Amino acid sequence: MMANLVLAAITIKTAVKTQMDYAKSTLGGSVTIQADIESIRENQKDEMEKGGDPKEMFSKMTRPSVSVETANSIAGYSDYVKDYSYEVSASANSYELEVVESSRGGMGGGMPGGMGFPGMTQDEDEDTLDADITISGINAYAYINGVESGSFEIKDGTYFDEDSENSALISYEFAELNSLSVGDSFKIKNIYTEECAKLTVIGIYDTSEGRADANTIYMNTETAAQFLSEDDYNDGNYDVDNVTLYMLDSEKADEFVEKINSDFSELAENNLKIAVDTSEYDSMASSIESVGSFATTILVIVIVAAIIIVTLIVTINVKDRNYEMGVLLSLGATKANIVLQIATELVIVGTLGFALACASGTVLAQKLGDSILQAQIASSTQQSEKNFGRPGAQIGGGKMPSMPGNGSMPNMPDSTEKKSMKPQTQNTDVELDINAKPVDFLLLFVTGYLVIILALILPAVNILRYQPRQILAGKE
Repeated sequence: MMANLVLAAITIKTAVKTQMDYAKSTLGGSVTIQADIESIRENQKDEMEKGGDPKEMFSKMTRPSVSVETANSIAGYSDYVKDYSYEVSASANSYELEVVESSRGGMGGGMPGGMGFPGMTQDEDEDTLDADITISGINAYAYINGVESGSFEIKDGTYFDEDSENSALISYEFAELNSLSVGDSFKIKNIYTEECAKLTVIGIYDTSEGRADANTIYMNTETAAQFLSEDDYNDGNYDVDNVTLYMLDSEKADEFVEKINSDFSELAENNLKIAVDTSEYDSMASSIESVGSFATTILVIVIVAAIIIVTLIVTINVKDRNYEMGVLLSLGATKANIVLQIATELVIVGTLGFALACASGTVLAQKLGDSILQAQIASSTQQSEKNFGRPGAQIGGGKMPSMPGNGSMPNMPDSTEKKSMKPQTQNTDVELDINAKPVDFLLLFVTGYLVIILALILPAVNILRYQPRQILAGKE
């Protein structure tokens, strides 16, 4: 029984280490580059103290962004980054096309999302130009809002990625209104230059989001950048928003942030900061580590109990065999021979017990590990529900991007070359693959024999301190 518990604890600890290594490689966490609100507010305060007009100051203020060259440079740190995402927002005008009228009046259009916040505006020229089509550029389909939750899906065609040049996803309503299908081409106009760009329909999407704009066209960032002004395009070094870098290993988060701040000091100068989110890994790790801690506690308790119990058993056994030992000592056996005899008996019985435990210990370990893990997951789920079902939500309502996982995409071909996979929500469906390995069996035998040696100390002292004459004279 003791050997079973020892093997179970050892096996669980091995499984926990393996699972933790796996979690580090799949749930590395994310790093986002976002506006440093505190720094911006300090700058505003300084300007107002110098006599600046707050209304004029706020009206001219623009949101801070990251240049695409900087974003790509940071994403190129292959020792830390396994994937990345960023966005470009623009507007365009239809060319010989009908646009879907919004139920809220007008044609929809406008600029979506971005890294804006209260008190900040878009560029003045962009606000004064009319547009009836919204351009949403993102480097990979997997990171479109709604793909993760399933509210955004492809009805026909396929997805785009960084290499899908001049390809676009259009809404089902927009496609029906203009009799467009997958493979067809259409033109839309840059609102600044009036130049037309030709796009090919790569897919037709549908969304269940109530406030979705059917005139929104999705494409990769390189294609979307065609619809920026010449100043904003900046010879190809345009600004991107919502820069998120998905890390290989959450334990390297601090090291990664330090490297970014060191190599790209201009981020802080532009009122940008680095934010780290490892909540998904932390949630899974806490459950798994609790199992490991419990296994360690079991191992210590069982080893201590085993030493005490075996010591008591051997002590009682030695006391019952006092006369036998006195006779053997009288016949010329040494005290070392007597101790060795008892040790040999214990090793034989222990070896049989350890061998039997090898057959049943793994089953016990799996049952014990699953029981502890489910209790930890239930506790984590209750805590999650207290946070309105959003375990990763930040104070202030900021939604952090989710981790990319190994989910399958609708209408996506299987290809290891596509690095942008569908993100997954926080995963509490954790399993421990508890299978004893040769090293676990070896540890069981080593631990068991050490217990036997330690348990022999007290009985051996009793044997060594008596003389044969005393032993025989004391027999009644």
